[in-house]
Amino acid sequence: MEIMVDNILQGLESLFKKNNYEILTFHDILNKKTKFCVDFLIKKNNLIYLVKVFPNIDNLNESVIENLKNLCMLLDCHPLLIGIKNRYNKLEDNTIYLREDLPFISSRTISMILNSNIYPTCLSRKGGKIIFLDGNLVKSIREQKSISRKEISEQLGVTKRTLCSYENETMRPSQKIAEKILQILDDKTIFRKINVFEWQIKVNFIQEEKSQKRDLTDVESHLQDIFEDIGVSTIWYKKGQLPFEFSISSNNYVLNTGDEFYPVLSGLSQDTTKVAKLNLHHLRSFAKFFHKNAFFIVNDDFKLSNHKIRLTSDNIKVPVIKLKDLEKMDTEKDFVELFEES
Repeated sequence: MEIMVDNILQGLESLFKKNNYEILTFHDILNKKTKFCVDFLIKKNNLIYLVKVFPNIDNLNESVIENLKNLCMLLDCHPLLIGIKNRYNKLEDNTIYLREDLPFISSRTISMILNSNIYPTCLSRKGGKIIFLDGNLVKSIREQKSISRKEISEQLGVTKRTLCSYENETMRPSQKIAEKILQILDDKTIFRKINVFEWQIKVNFIQEEKSQKRDLTDVESHLQDIFEDIGVSTIWYKKGQLPFEFSISSNNYVLNTGDEFYPVLSGLSQDTTKVAKLNLHHLRSFAKFFHKNAFFIVNDDFKLSNHKIRLTSDNIKVPVIKLKDLEKMDTEKDFVELFEES
């Protein structure tokens, strides 16, 4: 299965490049023990999508799904999730599979969308598949063919009220019923396309719960207390699943330039080896892709000169700040000044 996932990732990367997407790849630069909640990010026309391949969409890692949703909300991007199979079968083309309120499609479906502008019309969820119909078009064609609601409802084996719900789009027909409607009206345009690229994530943000994303180490708890004392909120993420450890935000502070300063993404390393350099590389790439501010926290005994870490890349600055400097902050303004000076 791992070989299959790698092959799909390579195919998707070629597909997105062919369609002129900017790509930030994670899946081939990470060691086997580290798994981000995204395989790569793609961007086009200022829209960003998180791409992840799942071997089995009925065997999902809860923390990965949670971090995907939170990332979409935090950074205003969309999920583009590829599945290979569900519990019983391979994922069918032309179908969006709904799991945890997230859309999953086959790799061939995404290829059909980008290469041929063919979008799915079928949504699979618990209870079976439903088809999205263009209700107004169904009604218009039915009237053009002089077919009454009573006649078509009898052929479908449903009530007139149900047919009316299909035409008003307050109810979606099953795949079986939709195929019967297609046979009667003989017009494929009645199927409404589902644009997975515009899928909206629904997440209830409760700040108190966000701080409990995972058990924090002593250093992490200390950092959380520091930021709480100056009136800045912290959200911690599942370790190793994102290119940053936590994000901080405030509803009050905006830079003089008019650009939003928050959210700020932060990495944290208690390691004085090459791991710190790799973590900083991921954080810098991520911040550049999203045009967000970021900084990297290190131990007080961490020697920058020993590791030759470049702090800037393509005008993207990622300050490396020592813990002791953060401990000196008394206000939110102190933090912003420390960030800018670093």
